[in-house]
Amino acid sequence: MAAVTELRDMPSMIIVMGATGAGKSYFINQLAGREVVQEGATLDSCTPSKAPNLESTNLQLDSRPDSEILTEIARLLAAQYELGVQLKGVIYIHRITDVRYSRSAIKIFEIFKKICGDRAMKNNLLVTSRWSEVDQVLGSDRERQLKEKFWSYMLNKGSNMSRFHGDRDSAISLVSQLLSKDTVVLELQEELVDRGKNLDETAAGVYVSDNLEKMKQKYQEELSALARLRQELLDHDRAARRQLQRDWEAERNRLREANEQQVSLQRPVGTQVRQEIKEKKSGFSTLLSFVPAAISIMGMFVGIPPGVTEIFTSWIGI
Repeated sequence: MAAVTELRDMPSMIIVMGATGAGKSYFINQLAGREVVQEGATLDSCTPSKAPNLESTNLQLDSRPDSEILTEIARLLAAQYELGVQLKGVIYIHRITDVRYSRSAIKIFEIFKKICGDRAMKNNLLVTSRWSEVDQVLGSDRERQLKEKFWSYMLNKGSNMSRFHGDRDSAISLVSQLLSKDTVVLELQEELVDRGKNLDETAAGVYVSDNLEKMKQKYQEELSALARLRQELLDHDRAARRQLQRDWEAERNRLREANEQQVSLQRPVGTQVRQEIKEKKSGFSTLLSFVPAAISIMGMFVGIPPGVTEIFTSWIGI
């Protein structure tokens, strides 16, 4: 890792996060000046050409299990930290068109906060998008509510709030706010890499695991209620009994999946990533070749689309 940190020209990285449909891929494409990420993709990473010293990773929090999404984010952040790629900050994008802050949006934002931690708040940029789709007065009122309620904690801890106006100049302006800052280490990175915690022992992992525990309790209660109802039905109510059996099996499957998700969090992500990087790096012997190698290794953790590594290496002149 010492060799990595000595490489002064190592690219800076900015993470782009937000709920489904917030406009993360569109933001990255505007920044790049062309389409480098398919809009609406589930989990993509891109490196905008012609963007100043930036590798931007789009982490889409979608309908997959929270444990699976958190694991992918954790692996990316652990790899970035281990490789010595400088992290300048995180951009969190939220649609200003949303009438209210939904339960899923609140959950995503809580995970985001716990991934970052208080000390990294100053390197977070909270961005509202889709301003062309809303009345300006209404949008400003929603913006005020975000500032005074949902985003107040992070803003008080040093985060900044800005608008994305949907064009390349606006995207570059937002990114520039973070590129001028010192590099940052997120709480999740410290927990996984420096402290060697399992994912379920981190702040973000505990939050996801606690939510899974609540879901398990709910499923168990529903299973018990269905079992009691099934016993109370008369033998001639065969159609109802068959439906109850199907419902019972569905709840049992949900409970099993919740258990599996909890177990999946019980892994030393930092240690696993360090070993994978060590094995991957063994084929690269010179410092010069390590820059494209580092990007290639990053792709192993986030699934960089074909051709993006070549875009990056040609951009930095290797």
